[in-house]
Amino acid sequence: MVARSDEPVSEFAELGILVEQNATDGDTEIVITAVPDTDQGLKRFAVRTPDKRLVLAVRSPARVMGLRELLFETPEPEGEQILSVYPEGRYKFRGIAEDGERFFGTARLSHRLPHPTMIIHPASGQEVPADSLTIQWSQVPGIEQFLLEFENESADPEQSLTINLPPDVTSFEVPPSLLIPGADYQVGVATIARNGNIVFVEVEFSTAD
Repeated sequence: MVARSDEPVSEFAELGILVEQNATDGDTEIVITAVPDTDQGLKRFAVRTPDKRLVLAVRSPARVMGLRELLFETPEPEGEQILSVYPEGRYKFRGIAEDGERFFGTARLSHRLPHPTMIIHPASGQEVPADSLTIQWSQVPGIEQFLLEFENESADPEQSLTINLPPDVTSFEVPPSLLIPGADYQVGVATIARNGNIVFVEVEFSTAD
């Protein structure tokens, strides 16, 4: 998928490649996102590493009108094994829309991860009252923001809440409507670095009957 030098090329509206690590589970993945600056879907999309190695190639059948908002996640092997497959540096993204419009862009991948936070309350395995809960975690200097995920794993389907919080906020009061007696919950708090990389920590707990 190579454009001729005299062929006009459009930009992507959004591009990203980042590292997401779960410090609790001890695994790491790469997340790739792309949105072309068009209402058309992409019929072809490819990503190459800084050393020109192809790591992603997608072709969409014509009958489905292409793909527009793209999100890809790699497997999550233990430790940081995945980083050996995705080296640091600038990745090249190319796409061709259904109407023939071509897209090109680059995004830089860094292996530098933010320090994880520590969830102070609730503790892992703790049973908490079902009438109120304030999640608390430690401050982490130098990050862009926190990301909090709260899940009721006993609900069918699961109920979840995701919220981005400023770097100076280290607590969150859970809405009472999300607390049910005798239920199992998981809370995750992620630190997000300025380079976009994310490190999660998680705890599981329950509410009293």
